Amino acid sequence: MKKHFVVDRSKQIELVVLALVVLGQALIIWLAAGHVPLGFYYGYSAASGLIGITLYITLPKLDQPLRRRLVLILLGTSLFGAALLRDPVYTLFQIEGLFFDLFAGIWLAAVIHYLIAKLIGPFLFGRVWCGWACWTAALLDQLPHKRSPGRLSARWGLLRYLHFMLALSLVALLWYGYGYRPGANWPPAIAWFLGGNALYYALGVGLALVLKDNRAFCKYLCPVAVVLKIGAPHALLKVGGDSTRCCAHGVCEKVCPMDIRITEYIQRGQRVTASECILCQACIGVCPEHVLTLTLARDSGDDVLHERTLSER
Repeated sequence: MKKHFVVDRSKQIELVVLALVVLGQALIIWLAAGHVPLGFYYGYSAASGLIGITLYITLPKLDQPLRRRLVLILLGTSLFGAALLRDPVYTLFQIEGLFFDLFAGIWLAAVIHYLIAKLIGPFLFGRVWCGWACWTAALLDQLPHKRSPGRLSARWGLLRYLHFMLALSLVALLWYGYGYRPGANWPPAIAWFLGGNALYYALGVGLALVLKDNRAFCKYLCPVAVVLKIGAPHALLKVGGDSTRCCAHGVCEKVCPMDIRITEYIQRGQRVTASECILCQACIGVCPEHVLTLTLARDSGDDVLHERTLSER
């Protein structure tokens, strides 16, 4: 049975006006300061988020995954642009920037970003960053392989921990071995930021095309997931459902980009506690019984994932 959406036009207008007000305030702060201050960075990001939400609720005739991808493009690219505007000579916002700032004892920029979005945030709302705001995923989710063929062996997931350690080791070597400082030595921070993201895009697109899985980079290589997975299993906000109404059709699992065995959680009377869940809510949108929904509670659990069979590999 197809869902019917009731859209409150007054709420749409309120969100649009609020987004324009926030963006206007950010522009005023920028012009008054004569440079790009934190106020513009956060104002720009907040306005983009509000516009994204407005688009999401005002396009009910589009399917849920497509609406989410529109939000992801808008929010992901705006965050990428805001990161560039935020004093690109001295600041980095990928994982290497976090390490540089920690070594320097600078509790701004990358450190604050990771604390809010990647470490503390997941204890509240899981890996919502991956599903709705990541600028790498903003590109990867537009690739042709919308349905995952299943996850490779769990050993492949160890590659992201290796990537994390390699990034940390490289920064430590440059910092302590060569006295490198992003704001004082060549290459400057902007080169790290653009070069690092270009590498992530190349690896992500390459893996997606080879493995026929848009989210392959997220599952096997993304070092940021190492941080996100700490709090995600304990998140207050998770997908849950009524086990008595679940018919285990498996439709929800077919659309899950992260290969989570959702019905197994629901039939066990549990919420989806998998640390791989990115809260994309694709499962909620396709459930024929409308069993699944976002819920708030305190719990934790393990990862129950669907791996590819030998023939699928």
